[in-house]
Amino acid sequence: MKKILVIRLSAMGDVLLTTPVLARLRKLYPEAQITFLVKEQYREFIAACPEVDDITTWQKDDSVMQIRQKFSALRFDLLIDLQSNFKTRMLSILIGADKKVYYRKPYLKRLLLVYFKKNRYTEKKKTSERYLDAISELDATPLTEKVSLKREKLPRSLARFAEQGAILIAPGARWATKRWPAEYFVSLASKILEKHLDKKIIWVGGPDEKELFTFFANHPYLRRHTKRMLFLANELPTGQLAALADTAEVIVSNDSGLMHLLSASARPLVALFLSTVEEFGFFPLSKGAEVLSARNISCRPCSHTGLPECPKKHFRCGRELTADEVYTTVAAHFTKLHPSD
Repeated sequence: MKKILVIRLSAMGDVLLTTPVLARLRKLYPEAQITFLVKEQYREFIAACPEVDDITTWQKDDSVMQIRQKFSALRFDLLIDLQSNFKTRMLSILIGADKKVYYRKPYLKRLLLVYFKKNRYTEKKKTSERYLDAISELDATPLTEKVSLKREKLPRSLARFAEQGAILIAPGARWATKRWPAEYFVSLASKILEKHLDKKIIWVGGPDEKELFTFFANHPYLRRHTKRMLFLANELPTGQLAALADTAEVIVSNDSGLMHLLSASARPLVALFLSTVEEFGFFPLSKGAEVLSARNISCRPCSHTGLPECPKKHFRCGRELTADEVYTTVAAHFTKLHPSD
């Protein structure tokens, strides 16, 4: 194969989870040119994947026909639609390709679990493995458990701060029901900094976390530890975030797109799953990752993506996952690395 087009328009985590499939395509067809179609706001994340040769972006006001026009002079040997919605299916019909394959979403199983709490998932299968099913006739060997991203050199001051291994915490998420309460993050950070005097914390997030980071920095429990914390809100490109994750002693993150980016590292990662569940397939890929959730929450999951607020108003899935439980899991990694702590 000489020309391959991969389509995944959104969102951040879903785009990052295509990278193991891209790595497989590169291994199968080392001389092929791989083109990726993605929405403009997610371009940065796929641009950090070393297997992608060319990127076409879908601008906010573009129509299917306008995107089709961008490919009018091209014919691909293989088109892979990993979005598989009405828009991308229509587009795939209009783009010339010798072979076209599609990701099959488990719609029925998802609906049964969200709305009727009937779990028909027979296994916790990663979304990237489901993506790979689309090309199973080309290659059906097991998928490498890794988000594939380039690394960029860290700023000198940041590299110095992180050189002894800091705890990396990503407290944000797009949806409120996927965000562990801010006061719980304060409690977790306070326990780490009070009990382990050699530890430092680097907080990472997007522009939406700036106000949250101000809350953390000024909180009475954390203010005394200012010199042992660093706040990075939308300050690093993808390649530097991946490099920073490589330096971390432990990573703690909500279930978010940033979690998937940080999982490009082999470092221990503690993922907090609140309103969502692993069955949907969006758990972190790295072998050093583990998922923590509150137990016996009958209304969980309330959606497969997250919601602006808890439908039941109690947010038990967030509030019953305690800071003590998360701290114990995180601190166990300190014990493994530093028996004297």
